[in-house]
Amino acid sequence: MFSSFTSVSRHVLFGVLNHKNHSRCFSVLHQHFKERRQLRRSNTQTKVNFSHAVKVSHMHNPGDFPLLDKTIGQLLSDAAATWPERTCVVSIPQNIRLTFTQLLKRVDSLAAGLKKLGLKKGDRLGLWGPNDLEWFITFLSAARLGLIVVGINPAYQQHELEYCLQKAGVKAIVAPDTFKTQNYPKMLLAAKEECPTLEDIIIYSPDYVTGTRRFADVENLATKAEVDAIAAEQDKVSIHDGCSIQFTSGSTGRSKATLISHRGLVNNSKEAARRANITIENKICLNMPLFHAFGMVMAQLLVLHTGSSVVLEGRSFNPQKTLQVIAQEKCTVTYGTPTMWVHLIEAQQRLQLPTGSLQAGITGGAPASSELFKRIRGVLDFNDIMSIYGLTETTAIVFQSIRGEDKSLTESTVGHLANHTEAMIVDQNGVPVPFGETGELWIRGYCNMLCYWKDEENTRKTLTEDGWLKTGDQFVLQENGYATIVGRFKDMLIRGGENIFPKEIEDFLMTHPKVMQAQVIGAYDEAYGEEVCACIQLRDGVTMTKNELTDYCKNKIAHFKIPRYVTFVNEYPKTTTGKIQKFLLKEQLEKTGVIPERPKL
Repeated sequence: MFSSFTSVSRHVLFGVLNHKNHSRCFSVLHQHFKERRQLRRSNTQTKVNFSHAVKVSHMHNPGDFPLLDKTIGQLLSDAAATWPERTCVVSIPQNIRLTFTQLLKRVDSLAAGLKKLGLKKGDRLGLWGPNDLEWFITFLSAARLGLIVVGINPAYQQHELEYCLQKAGVKAIVAPDTFKTQNYPKMLLAAKEECPTLEDIIIYSPDYVTGTRRFADVENLATKAEVDAIAAEQDKVSIHDGCSIQFTSGSTGRSKATLISHRGLVNNSKEAARRANITIENKICLNMPLFHAFGMVMAQLLVLHTGSSVVLEGRSFNPQKTLQVIAQEKCTVTYGTPTMWVHLIEAQQRLQLPTGSLQAGITGGAPASSELFKRIRGVLDFNDIMSIYGLTETTAIVFQSIRGEDKSLTESTVGHLANHTEAMIVDQNGVPVPFGETGELWIRGYCNMLCYWKDEENTRKTLTEDGWLKTGDQFVLQENGYATIVGRFKDMLIRGGENIFPKEIEDFLMTHPKVMQAQVIGAYDEAYGEEVCACIQLRDGVTMTKNELTDYCKNKIAHFKIPRYVTFVNEYPKTTTGKIQKFLLKEQLEKTGVIPERPKL
């Protein structure tokens, strides 16, 4: 069962002895052999789990096909050789289309230019910007050169930018000249004063900016021989090398820098494509940001496995633009967080655009209600809407719907356990609970992060010695391999001793015909500790009172789950990826006096 893990020993040993960047995450070699010992022990235990009459929530899905032992750079070479003249990427705002061959040529030209600037294997290259073609090219160039890409949220402000640059020790950074209200060169030049490792600022713009380099100049810096040499050096990059640092959302403190490997990204994208049955015939409308694991895995890397095309509909998500591009380009697949899907539904109800080419969609980033699935099918008129679940720390996807499965499974679960992945649901003592009972989800497999960059303390808190990654999510796992998310521990409310997970109430409130979205947070209460507060976004053109909502709840959900506070909002505070930031929502409501503020100690 576990032979695919243990057969890589010699490759890991070679990689650790020859690739210095792993030492920054403490001893990978030591960790690897710990994992081997544990896997031998757990092999027997797993078999016991399946043989006992009372089975605990511990499951391993070995998959039907072996994992790929390729780097991202090798994957790109193979794609260009297999589909040389097929269109790989389309940037609608920039009016550019590249075949796989054209993409590889530009990727290697930039990689050779970066190498000529002095960047070498293991160096960190910052990538700060929206969904431009330059993002697509730069990420792949860095992978070909063996660099570690540090993806930075394009909405970050000065102090957040500087934190990311300092945390990862970024040596060079690629960015546009502007995005929305941000003047990137000005911010980066100021950040350079605070970040001693930062040597080169590379701006993609037709104009020169004093103190920076032009992207086009770096792309044309190397000779043909130097560009050709990039292809010949791909065996110097190991599948076990880190290639991407992705920052967590940081909703409860400073963002953590998650280091992901080539092996994790290559295989997660391959398995995602297979599970969703995305083939060469598909064209993907990408509205998720490329700096996020969802967009990176389900678009940029996925097309390298399938020969399909990805269409960048805009620099950032705009529901009207998404629908227009789907209609214009005859896209067959698109993505979104639940909030993004809500906006797509609302826009399509207004615009009634010809989106009949759509065959499939995937939602992720946050749990979706069964009511939302039904609305997507009804308004956007396609059947295959699927779920994915995962964390930045698990590369991306660890549970995913199986295309064509029964609708009841799609609407009530986050999907089936991914291939080559092991899952366990444990109680507060780390002991597995029986199937069907609630506990914390732990994950083990190729997809787990290498570490939090330069953060041994949080790495130890998240990764156990025997290779399990603690997700912090409350889950229920069934024997059929499907799972349901109950909620995150940090979101749980405790009212008078009753544990309440907001998702359950949110899903119920979404069944009201006037409710577009519902978010539930905890409000301080002197007697009960916390009370339920519902923040409601109504559908266009309707009105509602608090009493109307609470009356709808009576005799349908437990009395202690009925919202004590109800407020109606036009918009929620969100991250760039569309995740609703409940902590900011709560702060806003406390500041405006809608809900009581917890007394200062």
